[in-house]
Amino acid sequence: MLAVIITIIFAIGVAYFATLNTSQVLINVPSYSMSVPLYFVVLASILLGFIFAWVLHLMNAFNSFFAMQGKNRVIKKEKKVNAELTSKVRDLETEKTKLETEKKSGFNR
Repeated sequence: MLAVIITIIFAIGVAYFATLNTSQVLINVPSYSMSVPLYFVVLASILLGFIFAWVLHLMNAFNSFFAMQGKNRVIKKEKKVNAELTSKVRDLETEKTKLETEKKSGFNR
C-alpha cells in the first residue's frame, strides 16, 4: 500500500512538472530533427539514467554472483579435503591405540 501511495505522489509531481514545462525543444539528430516538449526531454534523460544505473547494477550483481560461486567451489573442495584428513587422523589414532595395546601386552609377557 505504501508503494502505491508513493507512486501516486510521484505521478502527481511528474504531472505538475510536465504542466509547467510545456515549451517546445528542438532535438537535432543527424539527418533528422524533431520538436518535443521540454518535460519529455527531462523525463527521458532521467529514465535513461536509471536504465544505465540499473544495467551497471546488474553487471555488478553478476560479477558478485560468479565470485561467490567460485568461493563456494573452493569451500566445497576444502570441506572434502578436511573430511579426508579427519578420516586419516581417525585411522592413525586407531593404529596408535592398537600399537600401544600390543606394546603393553608385549611388556606383560
